[in-house]
Amino acid sequence: MSDLQNILRLLRSRRFSLTDEKKLQAEIEEVLTAAGVDHKREHRLDAGSIIDFMIGATGVEVKIKGSKLNIFRQLERYAEFDAVECLVLVSNVPTGMPEHIDGKPVHLVNLAKAWL
Repeated sequence: MSDLQNILRLLRSRRFSLTDEKKLQAEIEEVLTAAGVDHKREHRLDAGSIIDFMIGATGVEVKIKGSKLNIFRQLERYAEFDAVECLVLVSNVPTGMPEHIDGKPVHLVNLAKAWL
């Protein structure tokens, strides 16, 4: 199993809080830490861009609020960085994302599915 597949499996394997984004990020960090996944929380890409998690070259952004357009634009900004080779959006916001942004693969973890 690839590192990306492992990350996606971990994030899709449990029910997370959907009321507070910081609490959700803390829960995700607990899961990553328990699984031995090396990660950086609130990783600064530059002075104005901080992605929620970096796991190797995979950027993970957590969103439980916001418009689809704003979420897309944020991912688009992160995709501009050479350090980000792949993006994972962890969200309960019903949204579709393109398979690639700026040539980089985008994966969606729909948190609402775990509650069905």
